[in-house]
Amino acid sequence: MQPETHKKARVAVFLNRSALGLLTLPVACFFWALHAYPPQDACWLCLALAIYVWPMAGVLFVISAGFHVGPRRKRPERDVALRQAHGH
Repeated sequence: MQPETHKKARVAVFLNRSALGLLTLPVACFFWALHAYPPQDACWLCLALAIYVWPMAGVLFVISAGFHVGPRRKRPERDVALRQAHGH
């Protein structure tokens, strides 16, 4: 892997893991809040946290998609057969 490609892959992994951490944050807060507050208040606290945190996680996922590193695309043999069948 080229150094620049390796850097992009590391950034993408970091952003993905950060977004997954933000997605699980309300659940962790809910389990903590169950011991500190009544169940209904714990649910409202978790919902309020999710409303603010999950959009940030979505933004991180979108940004990390820009750093996605995939294999170089090669034309499948199916495309060659399809082109030959159509006379190209």
